[in-house]
Amino acid sequence: MKTTDVISINGRQVVAMPDGYCFSDATVSIRREGDAVILEPLKTGSWPLGFFESIRIDDPAFTRPRQGTAPPTSVSSNAYRD
Repeated sequence: MKTTDVISINGRQVVAMPDGYCFSDATVSIRREGDAVILEPLKTGSWPLGFFESIRIDDPAFTRPRQGTAPPTSVSSNAYRD
């Protein structure tokens, strides 16, 4: 088991990340599971470059499935007031 130091700086705790445990981005998600504190890299919010260009549906029998009807929306009487 590897261990590392917890350092206090200006009232905050900082954990020294040992070799092999460093993150490539400056921001990570943090959560607690019981006594464990878990740091994880954030998942990217965008598709990889060229992702949609790589998808091809050449079968002419392919059709989009029926999506159903959209529920009605309600508009407040003050929604468009200046």
